[in-house]
Amino acid sequence: MAMALGQYHLFFVMSAALLLLNGVSVAASPEEKIPGGWTPIENVNDLHVQYLGSLAVKGQNMNLKFKRVISGETQVLDGINYRLVIEALNGNSTGKYQAVVYEKIRVTSFIPLLG
Repeated sequence: MAMALGQYHLFFVMSAALLLLNGVSVAASPEEKIPGGWTPIENVNDLHVQYLGSLAVKGQNMNLKFKRVISGETQVLDGINYRLVIEALNGNSTGKYQAVVYEKIRVTSFIPLLG
């Protein structure tokens, strides 16, 4: 139980920090794009976005069952941060959770094929 409370506390602290950082980017005009700023995901029903949401839920040590990603934003840095709002079942009730998933795509090999 102590581990679950510790994870919840860490999640809360990280979420609060992200909200504070996001508040900094809100100060710019809507026409300006701030490097490293958050951009809304246009299609959260995209299979890749839903997959990342399901991975976030499976990666937690909680008895949650992924339902769907309901909204999200991306932040491009050295990779892509996905800040997702996820619906998940906790027993018989549905709850909303926020997860930040970091994805870095790296090509490790690229060679021509014969034929």
